[in-house]
Amino acid sequence: MNAFFPALGSTAWFRAYGRSATSPCRSTWHRIAESYLMISIVISCAMVAAVMHLHTTSIWYDEALTLLTVSGHAKTDFAAGVDPFQPTANLAKITVDLYQQDVHPPLYFWTLALWRVAFGESLEGARTLSALFIAGVLLLLYRLARELGARQPWIPPAVFAVSGVGLQYAYNARPYAMAVFLIVSTFLLAQRQSRWTGICGAAAIATHYFAALCIVPLLAVYFWNEWKHHRQWVCVTVCSFATGVAPLLLLLRVHLTARPQQYPGFGPVHKEIYALLKGAMESSLPNSWLPGWGFALLTAAGITCAGIWWGWTRRKSTAPVAYLGFLLGFSLLAAATNKSIVKMPADYYLGLGAPVLAMLVGFGLQTLPRVSALLFLLIAAGVVTASPIVNSTNYRAIAGRINAECADCTVVVGNGYAGAVPACILYETKRRRVVVMNPGETPEAVLARAGTDEPLLLVKTNEPPTVAAEDQFVASYSAIWKDGYFEIYPHGAAKGPESNSAGAILDLSPTASDFAPRSTDHR
Repeated sequence: MNAFFPALGSTAWFRAYGRSATSPCRSTWHRIAESYLMISIVISCAMVAAVMHLHTTSIWYDEALTLLTVSGHAKTDFAAGVDPFQPTANLAKITVDLYQQDVHPPLYFWTLALWRVAFGESLEGARTLSALFIAGVLLLLYRLARELGARQPWIPPAVFAVSGVGLQYAYNARPYAMAVFLIVSTFLLAQRQSRWTGICGAAAIATHYFAALCIVPLLAVYFWNEWKHHRQWVCVTVCSFATGVAPLLLLLRVHLTARPQQYPGFGPVHKEIYALLKGAMESSLPNSWLPGWGFALLTAAGITCAGIWWGWTRRKSTAPVAYLGFLLGFSLLAAATNKSIVKMPADYYLGLGAPVLAMLVGFGLQTLPRVSALLFLLIAAGVVTASPIVNSTNYRAIAGRINAECADCTVVVGNGYAGAVPACILYETKRRRVVVMNPGETPEAVLARAGTDEPLLLVKTNEPPTVAAEDQFVASYSAIWKDGYFEIYPHGAAKGPESNSAGAILDLSPTASDFAPRSTDHR
């Protein structure tokens, strides 16, 4: 009897039934169908999260700079009565503004300017462009993982989708989503020896200079590996890449030293390297507030090291070498420009290499499959407790309180470095009357422009160019602190326990750290 009906699960059963002529084909199709289902779920969930955030999150400092730049008003005269958010297709003006006022290359700003002309001026529309780029990143990362031999190619895009940078980039009107899309596109094109590889790599650098830290080591590895067998492709790619990058050198010559006050002082090497590695791991996981989250970072680091080993031993060293080159280039750039990695939001910047790091995590899980459940559990806990990487001032909440307090009061805002804070207030208050305080302006001069209708509502920037004028304005008149702004009474009409007498700043007034705008892009 047992000769005809082997016991379930026995060796004879597997020989008889488990390895039929059609089972490999069925297993392959089952694996492909499962993989397509998983990547569809990953992209759908990522886009739902992005849409929710892009509609509910307040404009923040860097996004205000983006909207001003792509509207042709990087240096805005708010007193002129011009709408600073009106879309423009004047790409030459945008380029000049970037050269004189900014430190970014122009491709993203050109793209967004044309996008806004076609689809409207809203912040949500600008953020939608970033969300679409991230959707493209997830799809291309899946294709790339398949071509590099990952058994479960949906894992790298899933890891990137739930990472802090994957989510933040998807709803920020900043160049990072487009830059990441072009970096992954370059990787995939290089893997296929496409003649468009060099152009795509140059476009990535024309979107964000830091993309060069990924693109250069990535192409260098492919050039080394393919020189003997695909020499023509290497030569074509080198020429097209150099041709695309060359015009950027004119901008880079000015931009490289444009912000000496931003994150100054490269510190002790061991502290900077620790901040680099910590920021790299933080960019690959959700940004969680959980106590002991360092354990999750160490787990991800261990899996990444296993992924590097897996790629190296199987002659698939492109991703490991490219990512290590990215980290080395980032640290050398910080040292050469005297910037402190410790002081900067390293995970936000290092997120440009996060897709490659996610690929290494996927490789590592093939080497250490028993760790998969632990990593997924940690990621799930991180997603539930996630918070934004960049915690900016909630200008939407401040604007809501201002509008509820007084629908027709004049708002006074310090100009700060580049008018970003006034732009945030102007946008979130739906373009109500905003008077911008200039550096060194006296309280009397501000009052003459703002009028004497009470109360005036003052929003402080606490940025060096105008912080003295802001403090002097508060000290000169009776004022009440209202959780995000001051009510100013020029005629001394303020009443209540939190009001001050003219000439005295409130004891309850905010400190610079309470209200300073949080930005990755101070000018």
